[in-house]
Amino acid sequence: MLEAIFEIIFSFVWELVLEIVFEVLIELGFHATAENLSNKARSRVILGVAYTFFGAGLGFASLYVFPKIVFANRVVPVLYFVVSPIIAGLSLTFVSWLVNRGIRPVRLFEFDKFMFGVVFALAYSLSRVLFG
Repeated sequence: MLEAIFEIIFSFVWELVLEIVFEVLIELGFHATAENLSNKARSRVILGVAYTFFGAGLGFASLYVFPKIVFANRVVPVLYFVVSPIIAGLSLTFVSWLVNRGIRPVRLFEFDKFMFGVVFALAYSLSRVLFG
């Protein structure tokens, strides 16, 4: 019984950490590309679609590392699907603030960055659910 509870908690935390690490790497690695794209296009919809496709692609690629999502309780996947996008949005906003604070004046919380993180996490989770 204790082992099953530990496995549920570990898999939930591991998926959340994996998603946040992917998102931080995306924000740090593709920051210049996203800025160039946003400066050229000036359309947040295009950036949202790019984050969606990238999140879905990384979610699909993560299936090779962790092929099955195993939760003993039916509440945990729903909770993960609701909580993880919020945490991902907040982490993307914070990392973006850290990266940009020496370059240009930015606020700590930017709603568009938060929504990009939410869209990324939803696409990541949805691709894992659909293909996993």
